[in-house]
Amino acid sequence: MKYSFGPIINDDSQTLILGSLPGEKSLEMSRYYAHPQNRFWKILYSVYGETMPDSFADRYDFILRRRLALWDTIRCARREGSLDGKIRDEEPNDIPSLLAAHPNISLILFNGACSFAKYKKYFGEPARPYRRMLSTSPACAGRDGERYRMWEDALLRRPLL
Repeated sequence: MKYSFGPIINDDSQTLILGSLPGEKSLEMSRYYAHPQNRFWKILYSVYGETMPDSFADRYDFILRRRLALWDTIRCARREGSLDGKIRDEEPNDIPSLLAAHPNISLILFNGACSFAKYKKYFGEPARPYRRMLSTSPACAGRDGERYRMWEDALLRRPLL
């Protein structure tokens, strides 16, 4: 079984970004979106016009300063390699409890179709506003301009409390 990491969240978080399950490189490094070809961190820092640091601790601080939160839809699963399509026998994270404990979350961004599909499978239609985003995964090649604009729109024009 492969296991996701704990959430990065605080009481100020307003937007929850949900991935599916960390890939091999991320699991190896015990860091969210650690594969150098994953566009997640590059997109976030570009959207906010900041330079991306090497330190993941600094990246996580950035998430919290921007009132974002980060977690995965899947708590654990069997999977060969990193492709979402290979996920089997998954168990979800307890996202409803996380949302109940953090009522300031006013938007959920699903990083890719798998994250959204697994959420709906276990919890139904999200009760809070949400957007299904183009995945930042290196397996999701092309459409970089569209992907950037989608993330920029969601992050900069999200509802604020």
